Amino acid sequence: MKEGGLGVPTRHPLDWKNPKFYDEDDLNTELERVFDICHGCRRCVSLCNSFPTLFDLVDESSTMEVDGVAKSDYIKVVDQCYLCDLCFITKCPYVPPHEWNVDFPHLMLRAKANKFKRQGASVRDKMLSGTDQVGSLLGIPVIAQTFNTAKRLATVRKGMQAALGIDSDAYLPDYQSKSAKKQHKNHQTGVTSVEAVGRTRGKVAIFTTCLVIEMNLSSSMI
Repeated sequence: MKEGGLGVPTRHPLDWKNPKFYDEDDLNTELERVFDICHGCRRCVSLCNSFPTLFDLVDESSTMEVDGVAKSDYIKVVDQCYLCDLCFITKCPYVPPHEWNVDFPHLMLRAKANKFKRQGASVRDKMLSGTDQVGSLLGIPVIAQTFNTAKRLATVRKGMQAALGIDSDAYLPDYQSKSAKKQHKNHQTGVTSVEAVGRTRGKVAIFTTCLVIEMNLSSSMI
């Protein structure tokens, strides 16, 4: 079986309509299978924090293998995945069409969906993902200035960490009461007429660029 080639990996659709998709035991079995493969490879350790988290759990377990990691700790690996797809696209040598059929991002997405179905979304997750609602509230003039000032206070950030789980060192953007849409509502742009001047050959363009660079270098040396 060919592996680690430069070809585009085969991405199978996520089988979310399958009754086993939300079966916790079936999910844990697949997580253990894929985690065991990742543990034996470790090529993705330089990517997101899912892999260092997984490898630390394995190395600190009693067996130093995946079977020594508690199933309840699998979610620690899942929570560190941001679904960037880099491991699937650029690193993993066992993606389809390899017989091991490893699709780490799709498996993490399945685990996240499973967690959401069982527990729902936390207040923190709803706030951080509800950008339209939060932006509308914090975009009110007085509230925007108050929030921008308060979020710089250590006591406020520690309170947010304790109440919402938002790390006190995490970057939080400033909110503006005057949105870009409002700023450019009455902005008038000048209309510039464009006339065709004919085709420019590549050689002419390259020659002109080289000439300009040479003239700039000559002037800087004088």
